[in-house]
Amino acid sequence: MPVVSHRIMRAALSAALVTGSTALVLSAPGPASAVDLAKPLEIASFGDLVVDGPGKRIHISDPVGGKLVTTDFAGVVQNTSTDNPGITGLTLTKSGDVYAASPSRNALIAFNATGKRLETYPNTEVEPATVAEAGGSLWFGAAGGGLGKLQRGDEDELVPDLTSTTFDKAPALAANGNLIAAVDPSAAAGTVSVIDVSTATPSTVVTQGLGQTRDLAFTADGSRLVVTGPKGLARAVKPADLSTIQNYTAGTDGNAVAVKPDGTVAVGIGGTTSKAVSVFAPGSATPAKQFSLKGTGTLQPGGLAWEPGGPRLFGVSGSGGKYSLQIFGDPSKLATALQLTVPAKLSFGQTATITGTFTGAVPAGLPVVITRKDAAGSRRVGPQTVPASGKFSISDKPTRAGSVTYTVAFAGNADYLPVTATKSFPVGTIKPTTLTLDRNGSTFAAGSTVTFTAKLGATHSSRTVEIWADPYGSDLPNRLVRTATASSQGVVTASVKLTRTTTMSAIFRGDAFTSARTVKSTVATKVSVSVALDRHYGTGNIGSVSYHFLRSTINPQFITSMSAYPGRSAYLEIQYHDGKQWQPWKAVYTKLYDNKAYNELTGTHTVGLMYRVRASYIYAKSGDTVNTTTYGTYKYFTFTK
Repeated sequence: MPVVSHRIMRAALSAALVTGSTALVLSAPGPASAVDLAKPLEIASFGDLVVDGPGKRIHISDPVGGKLVTTDFAGVVQNTSTDNPGITGLTLTKSGDVYAASPSRNALIAFNATGKRLETYPNTEVEPATVAEAGGSLWFGAAGGGLGKLQRGDEDELVPDLTSTTFDKAPALAANGNLIAAVDPSAAAGTVSVIDVSTATPSTVVTQGLGQTRDLAFTADGSRLVVTGPKGLARAVKPADLSTIQNYTAGTDGNAVAVKPDGTVAVGIGGTTSKAVSVFAPGSATPAKQFSLKGTGTLQPGGLAWEPGGPRLFGVSGSGGKYSLQIFGDPSKLATALQLTVPAKLSFGQTATITGTFTGAVPAGLPVVITRKDAAGSRRVGPQTVPASGKFSISDKPTRAGSVTYTVAFAGNADYLPVTATKSFPVGTIKPTTLTLDRNGSTFAAGSTVTFTAKLGATHSSRTVEIWADPYGSDLPNRLVRTATASSQGVVTASVKLTRTTTMSAIFRGDAFTSARTVKSTVATKVSVSVALDRHYGTGNIGSVSYHFLRSTINPQFITSMSAYPGRSAYLEIQYHDGKQWQPWKAVYTKLYDNKAYNELTGTHTVGLMYRVRASYIYAKSGDTVNTTTYGTYKYFTFTK
């Protein structure tokens, strides 16, 4: 049975499992001119793809159909080479030719830049499944796991097993300079080997398990090897020892990776259409962009490739035997974004810190213009090129009070759209203001509606005053009564119905150059209190005073009504007249129930003696301190036979 390439092995010949035409789109809105295409592919399976930048062509292998399909960057088919059974792994050589591994034919097959078949290099002893160019030669991964070479000479031939490997199946290959990185995509251990092919007998530099690895690619400078696989594996490692440089946040089921010459990394994940591809700026661990797939198909293993030196990213997605070429960014430029942070305000003479971050994958070193504009004019400040991290920080001292504006302008280039960010803030001297609130120390009857007046002095910009009311007692919260803009005289008023002693507050929150200020006014509030006599048989005047008349055999009842509060008691006091003046006789505190207190006068009642009674609230002694002491009015009574 023929062995398929590393791309097809990772897809497990899933041509029968894939369906629909899909398109890569930005997860957030991109520029209006962007064109994101999904072009149907007339293939029965997916093996591999390579992108020819100068020739503006894409080559895609179809193992089941035995075809090499060549399209332009818009996905329009330019050529289809048939009768290539099992064609799988591809590589684009420095000469511009395309080489394909064909395990079914036991051969490597050469095609020219237009996709026309040139020559076949067979060897019945091997089954090449993957192919890469390193050290000036072509290398292939064989079905049994070995690494072989296309030996050039009078008669070119495939030489198998030039170095021992730990692989049982054809390894996926990535190459840079004299190095080849290899891994069995189906192995759970994900043992990656880095092999130096600069000598006649290749030597293994390092071998280490990184976890199941489905795809791998070198950066152009060879300083990083990027690997991806399931269980969230998305990592850049050092080729020399496979130690981790950084991890990428890309998703759980990594199945494809592609690296641009400038170091921009694209990581694809399978099993999803949402955010299936994440793009990372050079050196960044978090995605600058994420693409989602339209339709039901998913990204194919190994199905990502960049346009060399250009902004386009290509992918192959599919499901149920239908496949699409995904084209992002054709012909638009890549969108960029810029976050600019400035102080909310600044005291004159202080130094401002201005920070900015390019959130698109903008390469370092491109020109950027940062200017400060104030009353003194415009001046260029800060770095003149995009920093390597995409972040910059400026310490700058404005030379004039007033409004100051910072502008950061990136002109863009052939790949990236321009972007400009502008932020302003005030510069000045912070001064205090005056604020008053009347009525402090006043006393009011319960239920009174009282108008309070706040007056605000000079400020820089804000004229807003808040008036709050905080009644005594823990059961009622401090509440905002009114927020208003002060009049031309600086006045703001608010009316409050008082039931308890209340602390009023007038608050000015401050502005850019005026200090905040708060003033308070506490007003005492009386309770509502009265006493009624019960069991009397009539009323009438004695002199000018109204009296209640009771039989001496009857015990009068006194009913006190008072503003309620938890645990409150009414103070009831009875006095008698000795012929010259009123003298205290009896007094008692009685708990309120439903705003009422009941007392009865018992004992022997003297006929003809004049009495008076009143109910009161006594601060602290009546059980609480939420009102001020309030004495009720006297009621007069006497006993008859």
